[in-house]
Amino acid sequence: MIFNCIAFLTPLFAQDVPVTPPASPPPGGGFGVILFVLPFFFIFYWFFMLRPQQKQEEQQRKMLNSLEKNDRVLTVGGIIAAVYAVDKEKNEIVLKVDDSNGTKIKFQLSAVLTVFPKDKDNDKTAKIDSK
Repeated sequence: MIFNCIAFLTPLFAQDVPVTPPASPPPGGGFGVILFVLPFFFIFYWFFMLRPQQKQEEQQRKMLNSLEKNDRVLTVGGIIAAVYAVDKEKNEIVLKVDDSNGTKIKFQLSAVLTVFPKDKDNDKTAKIDSK
């Protein structure tokens, strides 16, 4: 009974919706805007992504070229040691890890993460003897 009543009232509330033609795209824009904006994206990418990375690589290169015997370094593996020898032609570095038994490890130069600053006030670092 209720269903018949609702079915009877539904056509009374239906409205005719006028059909509108599809909207046309807004004028302007398109490929010209892309050509205008694209160089700004490249400039932004260069200054905020590529340039800082190049500066960091240059700093790393300078640090590795300035390595000398007895410098204290940290490797990417977390080993803290003193430089025993540097062979730039072979791209290798020999680190003395333990002074008590003379343990030495050979690494590639790129394994050096950082060089610790030399302590001028407290020069108790053991100098590596060249045996």
